[in-house]
Amino acid sequence: MPHLVHRTIESLPTTTLQWLSLRDHFVATVGPRAGEGRPMGPVLVLADATFAPHSRFPIHPHREMDILSVVVDGSLSHHGDQAHGVTLGPRSAQLISARSGIVHAEGNDTDQPTRMLQIWFQPNTFGGAPAYFTRELAGQGRQLLAGDPEMPLRADARLWWVDLVPGSEETLIVDRARQGYLLAMTSRLRIAAVGSEPTLELAIGEGLEVGPGAVSVSSDRAGAALWLDVA
Repeated sequence: MPHLVHRTIESLPTTTLQWLSLRDHFVATVGPRAGEGRPMGPVLVLADATFAPHSRFPIHPHREMDILSVVVDGSLSHHGDQAHGVTLGPRSAQLISARSGIVHAEGNDTDQPTRMLQIWFQPNTFGGAPAYFTRELAGQGRQLLAGDPEMPLRADARLWWVDLVPGSEETLIVDRARQGYLLAMTSRLRIAAVGSEPTLELAIGEGLEVGPGAVSVSSDRAGAALWLDVA
């Protein structure tokens, strides 16, 4: 049985503003608990954010950081100091490798709320000009978001979008000397060691640290999870 740590809603730093609701899974980025928390390997931040219509962060800088934005619902606009402005829809992602430095902001230019995840990775190589990559998920099932040549993280990490349908299970395996993290994005999840009965449930928005070993994941209704595998 892998070691499991349930990250409940109550345990996660949450910031609620008129224009933004944000929940941090690792190091908190904003609010009264900013700076609290701990990374998981190279993953410094996993922020689950919902923007109100016509709102966005102020323009701000990044340097020597890989930043992955994943759109769960709505439309995410990206503004910055270079010719890379892009608007992302649901089931799409943008990777920014800030390298020598960028100035940017994400937000919602539409009349409906936008929910997105943003993950920051501490790079293992440094320098060079900023680079930008995008990916749209066209299929169903378990699909790689980042960590391959088309979305190249400068960290020993990979991320998947995992679609779940009632009556099916996904098996997640964490190799020795690695760590996994599961986020219940859009449906409740049931977790069990492979071959065993479910031992816990994750509500939407909750996370689960997974040590080396294998777990099965299922859901009572169609939905999606985020799965991270890091050194």
